Amino acid sequence: MATRLDDGSWEIQGHRVTFPVRIRDAGVGLSTHVVPTRQVRGVLAAARTHLKPFSLLGRTPVFVMFVVYRDNDLGTYDEVGVAVPVRHTGPAGSRWGVHVLQLPVTETFTMEAGRALWGLPKWLARADLDIAGGRVDCRLDDGGDGGRVLDAALRTLPLPALPLTVPASLTALAPRGDVVLAAPVRMRARGTRVGAGGRVVPGTGHPMARQLRAMGFPRRALLTTVVDHVAFDMDPARELPTG
Repeated sequence: MATRLDDGSWEIQGHRVTFPVRIRDAGVGLSTHVVPTRQVRGVLAAARTHLKPFSLLGRTPVFVMFVVYRDNDLGTYDEVGVAVPVRHTGPAGSRWGVHVLQLPVTETFTMEAGRALWGLPKWLARADLDIAGGRVDCRLDDGGDGGRVLDAALRTLPLPALPLTVPASLTALAPRGDVVLAAPVRMRARGTRVGAGGRVVPGTGHPMARQLRAMGFPRRALLTTVVDHVAFDMDPARELPTG
């Protein structure tokens, strides 16, 4: 059970978590797919998110993330995520960010922390995930024996990784009741490789697989990115009113 303490920190499974939450080292794979915007709108509307997807010529990018966490404040674990770029509009104006639709993880501590601290849709899964060099291989299954969720095989070009450290930032937007939680994320990426044509194949019966298929999800990726070392900090979430 997650409990917020008077000083703004949290107690989760007997451990205290303070901000910013630091991820010091992770390996990351990312596949970028392009789907019809109308179908993404349908998924967001069904979830009552009050968020509008980014659209260019009627198409919206969908990102599938594969992460091996090696050193961070929430422990070591594997994670697979599905996210779309979205806009939130409220009394204070509009804000762009990334909305995570699904976020299966392999440990209960990070599941409880992600849900409580930032409203992230984490759920328990089994992942056979390997990220090495310019490749990602993943078999994701439901942790409660709900069947196969997806299989993935990503490959980058046979070139050395970029030696530069690249900074980036984004805002994670997560609906919770009558508000949207906005959590700033500050990242540093080192050792980046890119490619095209990676494959992510959804299963059939699992809700996450059905959601991917409902968006018209193409198996082949438009772009594949693999990063050897990613570090990032996450600040506390701020509530944005929706009306």
